[in-house]
Amino acid sequence: MKEYKTVGILSALDVESEIILRKMTDKEVSVFAGMTFTRGLLMGKDVVLATCGVSKVNAALFTQIMIDHFSPDCILFTGVAGSMAPSVKQMDLVVAEKLTFHDVSPHQLEFCFPNQIWFHTDKELSELIHNNAEGSKTGVIITGDQFITSRAQKRQLRKRFPEALAVEMEGCAVAHACYVNGVPFAIIRCISDLADNGAEDSYDAFEQKAAEKSASIIIKTVGDLK
Repeated sequence: MKEYKTVGILSALDVESEIILRKMTDKEVSVFAGMTFTRGLLMGKDVVLATCGVSKVNAALFTQIMIDHFSPDCILFTGVAGSMAPSVKQMDLVVAEKLTFHDVSPHQLEFCFPNQIWFHTDKELSELIHNNAEGSKTGVIITGDQFITSRAQKRQLRKRFPEALAVEMEGCAVAHACYVNGVPFAIIRCISDLADNGAEDSYDAFEQKAAEKSASIIIKTVGDLK
């Protein structure tokens, strides 16, 4: 296994990061461009943690600033997501193998910098997370600036991405920023809703438990890194 001296951890919402923040010791807070980063120790490992907020732009900004100011050896993303596959139920864990943007055309992705339709996670990191997340599924996660809340939306996305397991709003933006900087990354999501007409109610009911389940796997994984 590679040596990871400093680990970056990102999530979109406070509910997704607060369990990690509580576990950290020797914390120091830094602010860059109005964005807050907390550096400290987690499971004996030097980590920097940030809550980036919802959306691709926020996720990319926080990722780039984290890389520029803290030089992490890898970045891990934890949070909740909507299910895109019948086999993926609420509270299931999904570890990304690759990600793409569902709200950008493949033509644009292929022919505009950095000329990637798919962004692949680091195999070693993803396997470690998968092994720590008992029963987790590995595969495709899609990202876009939409909270999917209708069966019609979900059907359209499934036609375009039949292999997708989960849909969310930040993962591929983190992947994009990590890719252009050459930083290994991995992403885990716990399913809070089924991305259908009942998504908003389901999200409210499962958000806390799903966020904590995903974050607990990241904590365990950090402890396993060299």
